[in-house]
Amino acid sequence: MAYKAPQKAVKVKIEFTDTSGTKYSFNIEGNSKENISKLLDFANSISTKEADNPENTEPMDTNFGRVYTLIQDRFRLGSFTSTDILEAYREEFHATTSLSVVSTYLSRLAQRGLLRRSRHGSGWMYTLPKPVQPQVVAVAANDIVP
Repeated sequence: MAYKAPQKAVKVKIEFTDTSGTKYSFNIEGNSKENISKLLDFANSISTKEADNPENTEPMDTNFGRVYTLIQDRFRLGSFTSTDILEAYREEFHATTSLSVVSTYLSRLAQRGLLRRSRHGSGWMYTLPKPVQPQVVAVAANDIVP
C-alpha cells in the first residue's frame, strides 16, 4: 500500500471596497475548491450589484434624480461639465433649468461619491467613478507565517 501524503490546506484571502467605501475582507482555509468558487461568485455579485445600483441613487421623479440618470445614460464613459449636463437636460426632458441648479446637483453628487470632480480652468470637470473590481489574492499554505 502506497503512502499518500495529507493534502495541504489552501488559504485564500479576498478583499475589495465598494463604491460607498465599505471594505470587505474574506479569508478561507480548506481543501474545497467548490467553497472557494462560491465565495468568489459571492464577491463578484456584491461588486456587480453595487456598480449597477448604488444605494445613493435618487428616484427618477425628482430633478436631482433626472440629472443623475441622464449622466449615467449619456456620460458613462467620458468627462463632462455642468454646461454639458444643462444642454443634455434641456434636450432630454424638454424643460428649462438653470446652470446654477445643475452645478449644485453635480456638486452634491460629487460629495456623495457618485461623481469624481477635478478643476478645469475656472470650472469643474466631472466623471463617473469606475466600478470597483474585487481583488483576489491566493496564498499557498506554505507561504503563511504563523
